[in-house]
Amino acid sequence: MKKTVLVLFVILFSANLFAQDIIKVSKAKDEVMSGAPADTAKKPWFVQGTGSIAIAQAAFSNWAAGGENSVGLAAFVNLKINYRKGKHMWSNTIDFGYGFQYLGVGGNARSTKTNDKIEVTTAYGYELHPNKKWYLTVLANFRSQFSAGYNYPDDSTVISKFMSPGYVVVGLGITYAPAEWFYLYVSPASVRFTFVLDTVLANQGAFGVEKGNNIRGEFGPYLRADLNKDLAKNINITSSLELFTDYLKNFGNIDVNWSLLLTLKVNKWLATSISTQLIYDDDIMIKTTPTSEPGPRTQFKELLGVGVSYKFH
Repeated sequence: MKKTVLVLFVILFSANLFAQDIIKVSKAKDEVMSGAPADTAKKPWFVQGTGSIAIAQAAFSNWAAGGENSVGLAAFVNLKINYRKGKHMWSNTIDFGYGFQYLGVGGNARSTKTNDKIEVTTAYGYELHPNKKWYLTVLANFRSQFSAGYNYPDDSTVISKFMSPGYVVVGLGITYAPAEWFYLYVSPASVRFTFVLDTVLANQGAFGVEKGNNIRGEFGPYLRADLNKDLAKNINITSSLELFTDYLKNFGNIDVNWSLLLTLKVNKWLATSISTQLIYDDDIMIKTTPTSEPGPRTQFKELLGVGVSYKFH
């Protein structure tokens, strides 16, 4: 867990350097090609995003109302890197998040995850209309997690791992891009692969794979909408919505994955962030109680944090 947090610190720092390098290269290239200062030349690169590290802590001593000592950390990087030049468009979105908390003290201390997310999307588009809004697009999306998840409060039963599950979507479709801050991609023919590489979980048929198999393939229409916009000088909203249904099985049962991040900056380094994620997948069976029958459920997660934040732009 500590190694993962260290990786996120490195990712946050590296993303900052990477974003600055892209902007510097873009400025230099614009000056050379146009003979005009970079501030007045149209730049092919558009970089925007937010990185944050937040710490939460509570301590009690002889507290009559009761309570339990805790300390937690949450970090995320949400970065959009787009390129437009001539008839070509290349859009990339990176969304990493990890969080945990320790409860109790001494030998009674225990840890739980509060967030764990890996998502990377890349799409290449070729302009279909001279107004630079419609593109023929090839898109690929990858989604998984960093570390093992447990059936809390039972911290010995593993219910998920890196690439268990892992999701890969690849498709050919049309992108509507009316502005730098909004993209709508629609594909009538996409393939989605669900990976469960852990043998124990695969033998249980977890996440919709056939028992004993490590991969499941689906084929169907796929929609993705991405938004990253400043609502005000210090307020930014980032949202991504994915919809998918399988032509070959239960067509019309729509899988939903909707993420939302609202960042409110107090100053250059301090910000409050609110993130939510809603998932519905009728192939994922969930028990609401130990004795209930497993079935598809609407999954929802909400995180609120105050901490050090940096805006990439």
